[in-house]
Amino acid sequence: MSRPLFAAALRVHTWRMFEPLKSAGHVRALAVMALVDALGTGFFMAGSALFFIEVAGLSSVEVSIGMSVSGFTGFLATPLLGQVSDRWGARRVYTVLTLVQAGLFLTYPWVSSFAVFVCVICAVAAVEFGAVPAWASLVATCVPAENRVETRAQFRALANLGLALGTLATSVVIAVGTVTAYYSLVVVNGVSFLVCVLAARRLPHIPPRRHEPGTPRFAALKDGPFFSLVAVSSVLALHGAMLAVVVPLWIVTATEAPNFLVPVLMAVNTVLAIGLQVRVSAWASSWRPAARLARRSGVLLAAAFAVFSLTGTPRGWPLAGLLLLGVLLLTAAELAQSASAWGLAYDLAPADRQGEYQGAFGLTMAVQSTLGPALGALVLGPAGGAGWLLLGGAALAAAWLVVPIAHRSWARLNRTTALADPLVGTPRRTAS
Repeated sequence: MSRPLFAAALRVHTWRMFEPLKSAGHVRALAVMALVDALGTGFFMAGSALFFIEVAGLSSVEVSIGMSVSGFTGFLATPLLGQVSDRWGARRVYTVLTLVQAGLFLTYPWVSSFAVFVCVICAVAAVEFGAVPAWASLVATCVPAENRVETRAQFRALANLGLALGTLATSVVIAVGTVTAYYSLVVVNGVSFLVCVLAARRLPHIPPRRHEPGTPRFAALKDGPFFSLVAVSSVLALHGAMLAVVVPLWIVTATEAPNFLVPVLMAVNTVLAIGLQVRVSAWASSWRPAARLARRSGVLLAAAFAVFSLTGTPRGWPLAGLLLLGVLLLTAAELAQSASAWGLAYDLAPADRQGEYQGAFGLTMAVQSTLGPALGALVLGPAGGAGWLLLGGAALAAAWLVVPIAHRSWARLNRTTALADPLVGTPRRTAS
């Protein structure tokens, strides 16, 4: 695509993401929830590392370990609270979990020890990850099936915009640098949850859906090739934990870069995600190109880690240039991995179990949230630059494995479909 055509397409996409805010009824309420939640999250995330170090008095390694433990809590909570959402109604469960999350965030100013930090952040992770199935059910109920994919893409673009604006606002807090300014990080995020609860009141009540007797549960987690693909993809998804936790801590504690560079670099990542994610997604139209794109994401991830391993000693503009290059490579890995995940999860799932299998693939985010900060301790501890290189080796190994594992998963899907209905040839793709 030529530069003028690409710029025009980017402008069209940018303006179309605001359409849900101008819609009537439930879609507008969901759009407001996506935007406001992202604003609060972006405002808090960009400064969370400094908050826990400067206000709570924790070390960077303690923050990293606590984040890792909380990710495991979220991993356990996602399938369990997903069933609670079905049993008690998505709007009710979303409202309760969001109110709990708001209350937990407002307790952060009283965190003064590592033990209390772990308890609070694990509780936050449980309700945060547990609210995801309820949110997905609300979107599926309120948005017509023929518009669901496009509307979800618009919600994602709005969320990325909110993250960017919230992240930039954090630079003001860091510039002020007082304890009161850091307290605003948690207060604003807590208030954003309350706004989401008010918007959710405009959504329809969703009747509870009880599990049918005899229907197997957690079948996707018992699918060996597919679950292997989830495990490998979790390594490729480490860009999430790196950008949210490890890179900010690395910049603050291991480099000579000024602290205000953290929100600036995070904003660069988010702005690029707003403008380029849809275009990159076109390269993952089915599972084969998606698997190849996943492999490229692993190579990009390893390259980013190699660049960060060089940032421990430089100063001034060379340091800023290396950090920017590292974030750009991480962003490219994020765009490629996210797009490939959609293609793999969609095509390698049985047609009658799309929701369950895509939910299982979504565990990659919980897994990387658990492993990422713990692996980041290698970088933030004595290993330093060598720790980045070890993580790069893991990314390259995952990149090498993802394509053959995807082939195994496709072969198993064909065998399962043939056993279920010998007259069926290739499994048909259906809208999720």
